[in-house]
Amino acid sequence: MVLICAVMRLREAAGKLVASFIDKIVPTSSQGETDMFEHSSLPPRERGNQGWIVPPILAGFLIAIVLTLLAASAGVIAHLAVSGQHSTSVAYAAPVERPYSAHLNIVINQPGMQQDWPAYSPTNLVVPANSLVTITLHDYDLGDTAMPKDTPFAAVQGTVGAVAYLNGRPYSSLAPDKIAHTFTITALHLNVPLPGDGKESDTISFTFHTGQAGSYSFRCYDPCGTGASGWEGPMVTKGYMQGTLTVQ
Repeated sequence: MVLICAVMRLREAAGKLVASFIDKIVPTSSQGETDMFEHSSLPPRERGNQGWIVPPILAGFLIAIVLTLLAASAGVIAHLAVSGQHSTSVAYAAPVERPYSAHLNIVINQPGMQQDWPAYSPTNLVVPANSLVTITLHDYDLGDTAMPKDTPFAAVQGTVGAVAYLNGRPYSSLAPDKIAHTFTITALHLNVPLPGDGKESDTISFTFHTGQAGSYSFRCYDPCGTGASGWEGPMVTKGYMQGTLTVQ
């Protein structure tokens, strides 16, 4: 916009220069007659009112320069007008999510651990931020522990496609009375029920998105612990059926 204004001012100044130049090189006498080639007979003080006498070649050269400037300014304005019709758009690439794999097991009766208490192994997972994380899990503590029929933890939630995979075959939920454990991070709205009827060689996998860095707790929401309710023992003891996911 500033450039256009400058060009317009240049054109206006050039136009005034041409008009003034013509007035100077074509002086007019008091009788309205032009005299470009004869010397005035007026005294020197009054002679200046008649204008300048410039050779025709020089006059033509100066006029050509002014006309060239006018043509150039018109070209600049036309180019800017055409360019202004096309707005410049900038495309920003979406952040690229990096794939990452982690392994997790549910074990039982390991050396140094409480007898018959299941536990995640490891209980601390570290994964990168803004990534697609795939967790591959083996469950060595099989067996069904019935959950309430209306439990929300029987459905797969928060994973890519809202599914998990058992030996490569997708599933979106399990019957509430056919669940051994869950892998649940409530802060990320992530829940994967783990089937109780199977083999220790079965492989369960699922993928989810990580966002910004942070620390999140994961735990099992199937009553697989001790006591009458099943919510005691390993369910409330650090290092067993609860752990930490660190996103960094």
